[in-house]
Amino acid sequence: MDRRTLLALVLIFLILTGYPVIMQKFFPGVMPSPKSGAGSDSTLTAQTDTATVMQDVGLDTGSTPAAATAAAEPAATGGLPGEAPADPLAVVTDAAPRDIVVRTPLYEMTISTRGGRILSWKGLEFPSWQGGVVNLVPEHIPPRGVDMVQFRAADLDLGATIFAADRQELDLRQGGGAAGLTLTVRLAGDLEVRKVFTFHPDTYDFQVDMVVAATGPGAQATLARVGAPQVIRTGWNQGIAPTERIQKLEHQSMRSMAKVGEELEFKKLSGLAKSEDKVTGQWRGSVQFAGLQNRYFTIVGMVPREQGGPVEGTIRLGGDQETGTQSWSIDLPARRGVGDEIATARLDYYIGPQEASLLQSYGMGLEKTMDLGWKLFRPLTEFVLWGMYLMHNIIPNYGVIIIIFSVLTKLMFYPLTKTSTRSMKKMQEIQPKLKALQEKYKDDKEKLNQATMQLYKDEKVNPMAGCLPLLVQSPVFIALYQGLSHTISLRGQPFALWITDLSQPDAIMTMPFSLPFLGSDLNVLPLLMAVAMYFQTKLTPTSGAGGQMAAMNTMMPLFMVFIFYNMPSGLVLYWLVNTILQAYQTWQIHREAAGSEGAQTA
Repeated sequence: MDRRTLLALVLIFLILTGYPVIMQKFFPGVMPSPKSGAGSDSTLTAQTDTATVMQDVGLDTGSTPAAATAAAEPAATGGLPGEAPADPLAVVTDAAPRDIVVRTPLYEMTISTRGGRILSWKGLEFPSWQGGVVNLVPEHIPPRGVDMVQFRAADLDLGATIFAADRQELDLRQGGGAAGLTLTVRLAGDLEVRKVFTFHPDTYDFQVDMVVAATGPGAQATLARVGAPQVIRTGWNQGIAPTERIQKLEHQSMRSMAKVGEELEFKKLSGLAKSEDKVTGQWRGSVQFAGLQNRYFTIVGMVPREQGGPVEGTIRLGGDQETGTQSWSIDLPARRGVGDEIATARLDYYIGPQEASLLQSYGMGLEKTMDLGWKLFRPLTEFVLWGMYLMHNIIPNYGVIIIIFSVLTKLMFYPLTKTSTRSMKKMQEIQPKLKALQEKYKDDKEKLNQATMQLYKDEKVNPMAGCLPLLVQSPVFIALYQGLSHTISLRGQPFALWITDLSQPDAIMTMPFSLPFLGSDLNVLPLLMAVAMYFQTKLTPTSGAGGQMAAMNTMMPLFMVFIFYNMPSGLVLYWLVNTILQAYQTWQIHREAAGSEGAQTA
């Protein structure tokens, strides 16, 4: 290649690369807009959004769209737009961290200005077994929140930021309407982030508004550099504290939850022992709520539908093995505000009891997050709880209600029990004939089966009838178990004598030693239930004699003690009454049968 050709190529290269720069420098208003390419579209969108936001909050963007483009261009080329500081998102608020106490007739909450985190939540209507009232926020959690504002070209992490507060405390116990608390942090680039709490004196819910606002002319240059706010993240990373004395049982109920669209997702805390991945999940779509649960309480964030439709966002569930806690966060789209508000997002919080009527009042399906067992039995559990709540309007003692419920179920199943008991007695009477058939056809199983079925038909005996009452009553028992185990209505409710809490085992004393599988509490109701079961088995006819059946009748009550020993006393009370009634029904059926046979003989 000769020298002239090389020089021509160099000149062509300089003309091609230098022309756009010269046009942008001297003729910004006539430079052609990009027409194609993903990068060009993205740049144009960023410039347009930033200019629109500036105009919405009353900032001067120039007389033409080209002026806004010129102001935004240095962000792409690495220059400093206008007079923006080196780090326009740097925090400049001069405030010391402090705690602010919010008091309502229902709860007392402590909020830290560091990260705007809730340090404690004490439910004033719910006593703690340790004394005082329950506190749903675990102690010794690292002092860092999850709040974040994602601008188009930068992220602002507010997790450890110290906010300034507009008041020292907030007391709503004296009546009146809703009241607010505003936490504010100023940024170097004439922006301000506000976290606004709104509390109500008579409900467990409160609102949190995250606001990004312009506070001066430098906001224009800041937005030109970092772009408009796109996503606002808020949530909860402090877990939920157990509130019951036997935490091993409560641990099984603790979990995180998320609802996106119509789908409910759950992550059990027990999975955290294996791996953080077991409690981690991310879902994008029509976000509705996310939260944490223990046995009786919940901490949940709900996305309000202020625009009349679903909100597209992202929900994340997670956990921390070091602290043993679960977390949730929700990414919400930043919406335009009013006045100086560049971007806003709202989340409604509910911290309080898992009470079906309260949760249902929000119209988001929160009541469906209550752990009422398998989906197949859930309608029956809801019906049982509805019946108990209805009776409680008349009878103030849930222990009495459980006894009445047990009597009603026994009366309802009495015809089936009567048929079953008579069938079992008949099976006992034909045992000699069955043994004769077994001896006759001991070498031919097929003929033995045919002869046995014919004998059952002739004697009008159903060998499965003895199992029917148990099979039919099992769904009711399962529904009652789930209802009594997870309804807060029984929490702290006494029955009589030493039974002071129907939601807990009825410990009459703590022994100086611990028994395997049972613990150190001396629970009386399971022992009474075992005694009742033993006598009930003595009255129940068996279809065969021998040591195996006798051993089973002896071992079954002992086996049931291990199953029921640490269950809620309300459930054990139900089973105890049920067993006593079963024994009485069996005795009564035998007495009637004996009287009928005597009359026929006479």
